Amino acid sequence: MLQTIKDFFLTHTRSGSRTEASAPATSLELAAAVLMVEISMADTSQQSAERDVIKRALQDVFHLTAADTETIINLAQKEFDHAVSLHEFTSFLNQAMTAGERVGIVEILWRVAFADTVLDKYEEYYVRKIADLLYVPHREYIKAKHRAVESVASHKPHIS
Repeated sequence: MLQTIKDFFLTHTRSGSRTEASAPATSLELAAAVLMVEISMADTSQQSAERDVIKRALQDVFHLTAADTETIINLAQKEFDHAVSLHEFTSFLNQAMTAGERVGIVEILWRVAFADTVLDKYEEYYVRKIADLLYVPHREYIKAKHRAVESVASHKPHIS
């Protein structure tokens, strides 16, 4: 993972060159994107609606350009394919983010899960697992879920 992040720093930038000061933010972006990809793949296939939610979230939360967003998503998919566990990503986020920011990540994960209007049991399982790894209290986990449901356009998700 570290080599992939380092390569990203060296070859992709918002303005042409990455500085050391911007390195931690990009690591956060990649770690968060891996978790989003994990949820999008929980039901074995990533739908275009899920990918769109991931793109919007990365751009809105981390203020990425469209090109950087695509690069981060592609790196996240590679990391997802090679990752043995989610611990390396969640432990990084635990160290780098506040409790409120981690709750925000869980809300984004719910939005990814609800993007195709079907809440698969595996999506729900992984959001819960990640929330636990991010030390998000159950009450905040439920609140994040309700906010995500409310943000989904008039389609109510259902459990399959």
